[in-house]
Amino acid sequence: MNPKMTVTDAASCLGRSKEWVAQTLGARGLLHSKSNKEIYFGHETAKALFQFTFVPRVIAFHIVKGGTGKTSLVYEFAVRASLYGAKVLCVDMDQQGNLTEAFQANAEAQERAVMIDVLADHVPLEDCIMTVAPGIDLLPSRFENSMLDEMIRAKGLGIEKVYREPFQRLKKHYDLILIDCPPSLGLSVAAIALSADDLLAPVTPEKFALSGLELAHQSMTELQALHGVSIRFGVVLNKVEARTTLSQLTLKFLLKHSKFADLLLKRSVRFSQEFPNAIASHGSIFDAIRSTAAKEDINALTQELLGIGIYESGYRDVLLPKAIHSEATEI
Repeated sequence: MNPKMTVTDAASCLGRSKEWVAQTLGARGLLHSKSNKEIYFGHETAKALFQFTFVPRVIAFHIVKGGTGKTSLVYEFAVRASLYGAKVLCVDMDQQGNLTEAFQANAEAQERAVMIDVLADHVPLEDCIMTVAPGIDLLPSRFENSMLDEMIRAKGLGIEKVYREPFQRLKKHYDLILIDCPPSLGLSVAAIALSADDLLAPVTPEKFALSGLELAHQSMTELQALHGVSIRFGVVLNKVEARTTLSQLTLKFLLKHSKFADLLLKRSVRFSQEFPNAIASHGSIFDAIRSTAAKEDINALTQELLGIGIYESGYRDVLLPKAIHSEATEI
């Protein structure tokens, strides 16, 4: 993996010219490279150039439905955030370990402890963490994490504290802690939600994904009432194909929904084969410097979540895909 921030994208975010950014890189002696007339750089230079101050946050990605592209969103968001200078920790809590595999890690082969070891054997959480890319660390997963619910129950651990305290401690070292949750409900997922500042639900244009969204939101609402906490809930529409009726109807359904209309992020992510192709080739969509729709979407989503670039002034509606004007029908 060799993710890159181009001068073109940096200039757009900063509201400056490409010439100004290039001159600044040179004048400050910041490491950068050039390919096909495009200047680019990585995490360390981004941190020095942008100098953004991030409020540390824990964002959990969760929906009660598989196949929504959740792991790809976590993966590419983490990469893009690191290219804006953020220090990111990715936490793989799904026993399938897809995020771990995306980062080319193998907890068992590399003899790395995972969350089940933290709960069962009191392994320090910090001992599980490995660096996988500049600016990105990973707490990997393996199949034994499928026993997290049983471990929490057997040890009588309070779900309001089991993850919250260690993640709050890690906030001192990271700008972003991104948690990839399993697509289910249970004690461990509830504990993750109670440890998070934000819970983001990726929804795809299909009926069962909307049912999964309802379940996830209902569960979070009940948790908030039971434990007296506030969990910011957001919805991102993923794998959108604008020319399909189902994508248009799903967007309109969410925009008109009494609960989800105000929770829907302004940037949706279009369907693209780039996402699985990048992971299959052990890289990120940001390894290449050419502009693509997938990179545009993840970049805009990252800016929205981080509150930088055009989102700093709240100018967001321009990025919302246009919905057709006829009345929405049942999906």
